[in-house]
Amino acid sequence: MPRKQSEADHQLELYKLITEKQRIQEKLEMMERQIQQLKNRLTFVTEQIETTEQSIQNLRTANPPSVAKKPDSPKTVAHSSNNSSNFQTFYLEY
Repeated sequence: MPRKQSEADHQLELYKLITEKQRIQEKLEMMERQIQQLKNRLTFVTEQIETTEQSIQNLRTANPPSVAKKPDSPKTVAHSSNNSSNFQTFYLEY
């Protein structure tokens, strides 16, 4: 048979509830600070992105990209050896 609830039991339960409430409030405050820090960082990063994009745009208008020159095709040079082997040596320039 369960024992009868005493005032001490109620006081203990009240203490546990108050302690949990304080813990939850502190955690909520910490999370709100973190949210604010993240929002501040997001604002800063967004401003940096806009500044960088503007710098890129300014560079593009000041110095339009030149037409890329195609690299020369590689040249193949063949040298035959004068010895009696059947091998040929090829030198490739890049």
